[in-house]
Amino acid sequence: MKISVQQYAKSLYDSVFEKSEKEVKIILHNFVALLGRNRELNRAEEITRVFNELWNKEHGEINATLVSARELGPTAREIVTSYLKEKTSAKKISLKEEIDKKLLGGFVLKYDSKVLDGSLKTSLENLKNNISN
Repeated sequence: MKISVQQYAKSLYDSVFEKSEKEVKIILHNFVALLGRNRELNRAEEITRVFNELWNKEHGEINATLVSARELGPTAREIVTSYLKEKTSAKKISLKEEIDKKLLGGFVLKYDSKVLDGSLKTSLENLKNNISN
């Protein structure tokens, strides 16, 4: 039976939870060796991503990416941060902003495994589909 990325990440998280730095180093060494034996080192990046999501969730932190056509002002940034805190009950939001000149307007917000697409293009496509139906 193949072990899923989520299973690997959860096992690693459970193994390192409340361990000393020395113990964590040993656990990580053994974990990487296990991935090597199972010929699954190519999955390490995805396992790390899921592990970070578990860690952040347990510690009340959310990493989010906001893609927009232009840089947001401090008020808009605060609105997005407040929205995420309310939606996720997170204590800390780490918001990474990206500019995508291909967006006509609006934004795309990515957090956890979710994508909130508030781009103008998607809004227009939704409108078109609703009118067509």
